Amino acid sequence: MAQRSGLGLLVGGARRGIVTLSRQWANAAIPVAQAKPRYRVAIVGGGSAGVSVASQLMRKLPASEHSQIAVIEPRDTHYYQPYWTMVGGLGLDVQKSARPMNMVMPTGVQWIKDRCATFDPENNKISLAGGQDIEYDVLIVAAGLVQHFDKVPGLQETMGKNGVSSIYSFEFSPKVWANIQATKTGKAIFTNPATAVNCGGAPQKICYLAECAWRSAGVRNNIDVGFYTATPGIFGCPSYRVELEKIMRDKGIHAHVKMNLVEVDGDAKVATFRAEGGELVSKSFDFLHVTPPMGAPDFVKNSPLANTVGFVDVDKDTCQHTKYGNVFSLGDCSSLPTSKTYSAISSEAPAVVHNVLAMLEKKPEKATAIYDGYTACPILLGSSKLMMAEFNGYSMDATPTFWPVNQGKGWWPFFLMKRYVFEQVYWHLMPLGRWFGKYTIFDPPLKHKAIEPADPVAAAPRAQQAALQSDLDSSFNPEVLGVATPDLPGDISIAGILSKEAVAELAPRYRGWLYLNEASHPSFERPTIEAAGCRVEVAHIPAPGSGSTPTEETARAVLKAMAELPRPLMLQCTAGNRSGAALLLFLAKQQGRNVESASQLAQDLNLAFFTECSTCGPVRDWVLGQLEPANEAASTSTAAPAPSTGYVIRQLFDTQGSSTFTYLVGCSESREAVLIDPVLGMEERDLGLADELGFQVKFVVNTHCHADHITSGSAIKKLRPGVKTIISKASGARADMKVKHGYMIKFGKYSLECRATPGHTDGCMTFVLNGPGEPRAAFTGDALLIRGCGRTDFQGGNSDVLYDSVHQNIFTLPGDTKIYPGHDYKGRNLSSVEEERQFNPRLSKDKAEFAKIMAGLNLPLPTMIDTAVPANLVCGDQE
Repeated sequence: MAQRSGLGLLVGGARRGIVTLSRQWANAAIPVAQAKPRYRVAIVGGGSAGVSVASQLMRKLPASEHSQIAVIEPRDTHYYQPYWTMVGGLGLDVQKSARPMNMVMPTGVQWIKDRCATFDPENNKISLAGGQDIEYDVLIVAAGLVQHFDKVPGLQETMGKNGVSSIYSFEFSPKVWANIQATKTGKAIFTNPATAVNCGGAPQKICYLAECAWRSAGVRNNIDVGFYTATPGIFGCPSYRVELEKIMRDKGIHAHVKMNLVEVDGDAKVATFRAEGGELVSKSFDFLHVTPPMGAPDFVKNSPLANTVGFVDVDKDTCQHTKYGNVFSLGDCSSLPTSKTYSAISSEAPAVVHNVLAMLEKKPEKATAIYDGYTACPILLGSSKLMMAEFNGYSMDATPTFWPVNQGKGWWPFFLMKRYVFEQVYWHLMPLGRWFGKYTIFDPPLKHKAIEPADPVAAAPRAQQAALQSDLDSSFNPEVLGVATPDLPGDISIAGILSKEAVAELAPRYRGWLYLNEASHPSFERPTIEAAGCRVEVAHIPAPGSGSTPTEETARAVLKAMAELPRPLMLQCTAGNRSGAALLLFLAKQQGRNVESASQLAQDLNLAFFTECSTCGPVRDWVLGQLEPANEAASTSTAAPAPSTGYVIRQLFDTQGSSTFTYLVGCSESREAVLIDPVLGMEERDLGLADELGFQVKFVVNTHCHADHITSGSAIKKLRPGVKTIISKASGARADMKVKHGYMIKFGKYSLECRATPGHTDGCMTFVLNGPGEPRAAFTGDALLIRGCGRTDFQGGNSDVLYDSVHQNIFTLPGDTKIYPGHDYKGRNLSSVEEERQFNPRLSKDKAEFAKIMAGLNLPLPTMIDTAVPANLVCGDQE
């Protein structure tokens, strides 16, 4: 049967769901006056997880056994918490997020309206706060999360006042909307803690909605919006994170990662964060939205069921406790390493129900149904658009179901589903046990965990155990098999000849496989690879000493195959050397590296064909021969034509002493361009290149007040009077326009986002290119160089400030963002954010070690400092 898309399932599910609606709420649930001493199933928690499992169990068990299911829930009201985001961000009525618990609790179960106090799993017993003990055959813990506003000093006292609010509260979510409407100017801060939270995307959903509201009200330009998260990135799934990072940049929202809120002074309107290195950073605010720290309830956290961080310790596949086989947990209080969302619960519940039934039937060997990690986060983006982020919470791979829609983009039908459909699904289908997430109302097909055979090592004679264990380790450890996966890009592996057994073990781990020997080579296990579901291509690179040499046609074939094959990708040859060469060629051509930049990357990745192999010279020369030579002065006569759409970046180099890079950055459609860091004496070259490419220079932008050359800003203005000069306000230099952190310099459809990166000088600015086509480029001046950084011993330099500004405003960019530096003295032309995070010998260290390195440089002063600095303070004006 053909697989149905998510949209088709939703429509079909809604059609069939209408039939079930009349069955709901025929009778409201009534709490029992006196609980029984024992139940077959005890469920702790009446939230979405507890109600889902209880109602699905009722559908599977005969009616005579429904009263043997107990749900322990003390609350009178059930909340649909996802609605609170729209209360805070769209002004909806918070009362519509609540229903009486007796209208949601499945009728027929025993609702025990009391609180669980303790667990005694050794004796299959729980104790209630009211003093009664209850025994069980099977226990299901679905107790949810607790919001700890009290864990942040000062927060609880100022909630609902002083511009502070949160969508994570029935009481305070309406205040979020009131605060959004009241804020007309100033600084808005949105936080995300280091703990697990209900729906990890919600902290930024409210940020997008607020930004949209301010834009609609015409006050957006008056408000500086910052998103501060304690996590390393703004979203867990890389595919969606990349898109969300772009959305934040396009909206002018400044993302700050590894920043954990630790204190709020409401009266002073100051929020204090702890940065990654432990230092405290205080930020003033006019609007503050707080996502509080969260955790499992104390009665769970302090129980024998909890792991070291307080969550119920369960197997991530079966949701079964790792020690007590008749205990299960799902939802937010479980240790399942996935996103804590209702979409995850709707996929967890069927597996839990199957396994619970197996335990009730005294067939524990059949409790093998698995939850596969599926979760979803519908991310409201503002402007009636929503990104439907479906992904696997275990692997963090995107798992979209709404084919052929690109779910990495905002789409208005998704917004309508969130706004009008999901709420109805929750209230009308979830209590009936008739909602299964991506399968809508259709019972999902269950996968099962294979029963592991007896341990062959333990069963072997003692004398053979060591050798047998070594064989087992070899079969499961790719490195032992001769496979290497370099740090960049991280999803491409390289290998030499592999045995058929090794290929059979490795192939299921990859989606693409590029074979670099001839297809007739006896080591090529194509059938085995394809049987594992891998897509296979062959692109033959002649081996050194074979009598043949690789050509440009060889390079084109390798690059085409690598661009088309899915990831993770295996590159296989005879000894792994040509695989490393193919990887370097691909990375270098993809990113526009010249010979020296590619050579630097090969050394940092320790690619053996480049660093160790004595016979690989021909292959090494072939790779480097496909690349541009080291930095040379650009000539207008050799400029490649500019495309008719998109953007253009042309890098020019000063060979006269300063080794300065100048950049021409243009919009192909509007033909407007900017010049970044132009050098006096090179203005005819720079403007000539712009003319040849058909660009009109709109702005001359300087990353800082330079000490090693004089800017040609004034000289260019004399030649082109319409050009405007730009520099940071903090530099103290003269310019037509002075920018600060967060400003946008617009030319055509593109813009340069200004990110303050002081430390080399107090006025350093990094410019991040934004616009169509996802440019992923940052012009970092002297703040960040290739495997280095600017000195910090003059012009207001400060090593601590430089370290912080680079880590907060450059290293938080997507890892594949190209770094275009202000200088290079070794012939290299560019790098990337991820490379510098990993390999920069200064900035990859901690702050203390960085300060020590910078203090020990003892560099001579630039020879032009006495003339360059005064001239640059007046925009290079020599008159």
